[in-house]
Amino acid sequence: MNNTQTKAVARTPEQLTAHFSDTPACALWAILGCFLILLSACESTPPTGLPDQRPKTVEGQRKAPIKNVSEALRRANIAQEPEASQLRATAARLAINTGDLEQARRIIASILVPRLTGQSRVDYLLTKSQLLLLNGSPNDALNLLNKNSFRGITLDLDNQIKISTLRADAYAANQRLIASARERVLIDHLLSKTQSKVNREKIFSTLIELPAPLLVAYAKKAVSNELRGWLSLAAMTKQFQNKPSQQLRALTDWRKLWAGHPAAQTMPESLKLLDTVVAGQPDEIAVLLPQSGRLRSIGQAIQNGILAAHYEQQSRSKIRIYDTEKGESIQALINRVAREGADLIIGPLNKQKVASLNKLRLPVPVLALNRLNRTGNSVTNPNLYHLSLAPEDEAIQIAKQSRLEGHRHALIIAPNNEWGDRTARAFKETWTQNNGLIAGESRFAEDENYNKFIQGLLLVDQSMNRAAELKRIIGSSFEFKPQRRQDIDVVILLANSKQARQINPSLAFYYADDLPVYGTSLTYESGDNRINNIDLNGIRFCDIPWKLAPADAFRDRIQTLWPQSAQQLSSIYALGVDAYNVLPRLKQLRDLPNSAFFGGTGKLTIKKQNFVRELMWGQYANGKVSALPMVTDPI
Repeated sequence: MNNTQTKAVARTPEQLTAHFSDTPACALWAILGCFLILLSACESTPPTGLPDQRPKTVEGQRKAPIKNVSEALRRANIAQEPEASQLRATAARLAINTGDLEQARRIIASILVPRLTGQSRVDYLLTKSQLLLLNGSPNDALNLLNKNSFRGITLDLDNQIKISTLRADAYAANQRLIASARERVLIDHLLSKTQSKVNREKIFSTLIELPAPLLVAYAKKAVSNELRGWLSLAAMTKQFQNKPSQQLRALTDWRKLWAGHPAAQTMPESLKLLDTVVAGQPDEIAVLLPQSGRLRSIGQAIQNGILAAHYEQQSRSKIRIYDTEKGESIQALINRVAREGADLIIGPLNKQKVASLNKLRLPVPVLALNRLNRTGNSVTNPNLYHLSLAPEDEAIQIAKQSRLEGHRHALIIAPNNEWGDRTARAFKETWTQNNGLIAGESRFAEDENYNKFIQGLLLVDQSMNRAAELKRIIGSSFEFKPQRRQDIDVVILLANSKQARQINPSLAFYYADDLPVYGTSLTYESGDNRINNIDLNGIRFCDIPWKLAPADAFRDRIQTLWPQSAQQLSSIYALGVDAYNVLPRLKQLRDLPNSAFFGGTGKLTIKKQNFVRELMWGQYANGKVSALPMVTDPI
């Protein structure tokens, strides 16, 4: 082959004519054809600086910006691999950004993951991990978001932020709160002013979930000055939560010490309102509770909790106590105590009396100690708040926690009464909203034969009947082990401790001992005999911090004065304490939906005038109850 480069020589028309006249005819036609092709190509090229008016090729269309899911999928359908999977990864990301989770799941399932590189791989990992997180699988999401997943990919700023934010959300969902806050602290300097404000609120709201002693311990160990400042702010906030005036003074000292800290520049919203909380503390509080009648003991326990909290705070507010059972209508009583100078009212307790307040024009804010609706979603009187020990809160939390731990097929066991109806309904609503499936639901009566009940519920009797029929057909016996139904992976046991002591062993006897069992606070009665509690082993249940959290000096003093506050009436005493302590923060909690109060009855938030409680978790082992430990990470 001749490697000599040939130079193009310009020829005149006369030279071209002479050249062609010396060329054979067949060669002449070939040259002429090439000349015409070149000429047509030159004519189709637009002049420099003018827009290209030619129809775009398929390849040109693929390189155009993708505006929506439909466009991305259309291009994927006419593309070859690996481009088809890369386009589907883009489509999945667009789908989840618009909130279409089902479409995002379908698209993700159709992608050939090994074919993904660069940004398409990032799109896939972000979408898949977000779907896992929404589906209650934070561990799986964290596994996808580890550094090895992005090895060899150059990440722009936007992707770095998205990955770290998702990772922080997954840590938080897995209760790894320090890891979540640390992730957000690390990316804070990368964010815009608007993003940073949201991020800093989440740092604070994440850390505030931790107990004050743990926050103090973490703050002493923190290497990062920025993280140490956040930890000390959260610790101070928790330590003085029930004493707003002291909390305000401590916040002033913190701001002097940490003047250059991001939290000092962008103070959490709940702390911005602290001046208002202190200024709005009531001069006089009216307590409307039953001092006689069938609810007298409950009313007395609540009253004792209120008074204990009042003296613990060393508050200057005056407290006046009124009996709601003396025949005066609740409307007349409220109007009277308002005229007598009450700024805030705690009570009433009776559900009928609470119901009568809903349509009244209340002269002062009223914190009623009962709830009317079952889910806390209905709009109520704007001056009427509800704080109660509603069982729906527990059922909702059981549903969320069991889904978070990866269970999906639930078997519900509940008593055949109003309490069973309320708790089962609340559980099912939350469970199905979180993509859980109800494998079965069964109700038991008070005098139920629990062995027979569980045998039928687990379909063991059907397995035994099939074996008996087979023996009859073949005319001989054989070794046989009955089988339980296999369509469940979690048991939701909505029962009190007496009922659970009989049902839980029956579950184990009929081959369901490998299934996790979740229960409500009724499963746990303080002071129960350890030997009696052996039959409750393995049950996980949610209950109030007053019963499960480590003891503190204030609770010890109350239990010394009123021993029943550590036993059957413990939740009632805690309700009284929380009712008093939360009063100054009613407006703050209502106006800031993400703010919370950490009380003896749980983590309290307000949803449309109703307090919703989030409880702690405990578990039976060897007849003893222990609070499930909080997940901690090295600092």
